Amino acid sequence: MSKKISMQDIADRLNISRMTVSKVFKNDSDISAEMKEKVRLMAQELGYKYKKNDQYSLVVLVSEVFLAETEDFYKTLYKRLNENAITKNVNLLLKIVSKEDEYAHNLDISLNGKDGVMMLGQFEKGYVEAVKNLNMPLVCVDFYYDDLELDSIVSNNFNAGYMAAKYLIKHQHKQIGFVGNVPSTNSIVDRYLGLKKALIENNLDYKNVLIVNDRNEKGQMIELVLPKELPSAFLCNNDHIAYLLIRKLQDMGLNVPKDISVIGFDDVVYSKISTPKITTMKVSRKYMAEQAMTLILRRIKNRQAKLINMTLECLMVERESVGPFGG
Repeated sequence: MSKKISMQDIADRLNISRMTVSKVFKNDSDISAEMKEKVRLMAQELGYKYKKNDQYSLVVLVSEVFLAETEDFYKTLYKRLNENAITKNVNLLLKIVSKEDEYAHNLDISLNGKDGVMMLGQFEKGYVEAVKNLNMPLVCVDFYYDDLELDSIVSNNFNAGYMAAKYLIKHQHKQIGFVGNVPSTNSIVDRYLGLKKALIENNLDYKNVLIVNDRNEKGQMIELVLPKELPSAFLCNNDHIAYLLIRKLQDMGLNVPKDISVIGFDDVVYSKISTPKITTMKVSRKYMAEQAMTLILRRIKNRQAKLINMTLECLMVERESVGPFGG
């Protein structure tokens, strides 16, 4: 069987880079007419035929709670996905799913002419199963279910929660509260468990961690209710909640970080507009979008490909909301 000719073969014969060959076929203005002619003649000699990237069309499902006016993470993540899609000749159709449709497993989705589905943020498990049963290439972005056998990409939320808690413990904080509705999403659960691991390793009380709920069972935000006795530090499940917590603490006459330290998650706009600016665990939405697009295109091109569950590490961004425990 004869070897399939590639751009690299043309590049090797002409002693030029593969990128130059690619630019010739894209008719890039950076390449001279003389070089274009050489490449095209060599391609003809070797029997190479250039095919433009196939164009794909994807439906992107997002729960309405993740595109609320105050939500920044998923809006930016979708923006990064769209930017990446343009470079890969992919069309995205955004579909916002209401909570009513989600819990009723109502798939009000038109998949005519669509090649795959991406789901952003966590959905109720039964709804994900219903989408899976459509038998379309599917990737879960920023959430996963271990037993559904779907490609997914998530942040390493457990390790990030652990690192954030260790950072607070390093600043002599022994009582660390958590802000977030722990059962609501896998990412919140993992961040909370990371906190507990850090407490266990440092022989601190992990059984009586103060949990302040920030949303109801439908994922809608609620007023933060704080007890009279507060820990010396809080780990918040996202930057918006950290921002609201800091304002609430300030309204109570407390100083952040002098009296109470606060860490957020995601590194979105709220961490920068807050006073003080919020120390946070950064999730790279750009890289997550790039890898999510790679996963869905891989699944479209090979429906039998092995399952991939990708985990991205988070980085700490130190700002002004954490200080040493003052007693």
